[in-house]
Amino acid sequence: MKNAVSVLLSIFMLFMFPGCDGSGNSGSIPADIPQTSRADSASADENNREPASTPENTTEPAKDTNSDVTADSTLVVYFSCTGNTKAVAEKIAEITNADIYEITPSEPYTASDLNYNDDNCRANREMNDESCRPEIEGQVPDLSGYDTVFIGYPIWWGTAPRIINTFLDAYDLSGKTVMPFCTSGGSSVSASVSVIRNAEPAADVRDGLRASGAGDSNIEAWISDNNIR
Repeated sequence: MKNAVSVLLSIFMLFMFPGCDGSGNSGSIPADIPQTSRADSASADENNREPASTPENTTEPAKDTNSDVTADSTLVVYFSCTGNTKAVAEKIAEITNADIYEITPSEPYTASDLNYNDDNCRANREMNDESCRPEIEGQVPDLSGYDTVFIGYPIWWGTAPRIINTFLDAYDLSGKTVMPFCTSGGSSVSASVSVIRNAEPAADVRDGLRASGAGDSNIEAWISDNNIR
């Protein structure tokens, strides 16, 4: 009788606990369930996560430093000690919508350096030495993309200051249109234009302009006559 009851009890327990597979995993969750749950959880986390970094939504495109340089782009280069040439250069840049660059000497000129009454002043010593090349501060921007380059300066002893020779020695203007201009109380620009032509034989060096200041009416006419704008 006891055996019969045991058998019936065993049968009853089999029907009551179908999760038991007879392999020793009585009542345990099958191994693939946690994997499925982890996948679902990961999917949920992925939906809440910020989008992966992409060039479109996290960074600005790299700026093309030459994007503003076109086939007919123009640069105004100038050297000025008293500000007169600077004013003319800025006027030309305004008219032509050009970029502008100031030639700055590594050693700035003082008032005594420009005292032409002193034979030993710096400016006089430099102009008496044709090989003198005053050093330029910093770097000139890449000129390769410019079609037209204006070069401005005051007249010292009838020609361009030696620092203009420094610029011309350092940069090849071959194939470019070069527009020399100067500020002067009376000296002609022609001697300095010859210096530029000798230094840049493969450039199209136009006849220069002598301007009395930024208000000189000849500036705009000179630019127009050379078909720059």
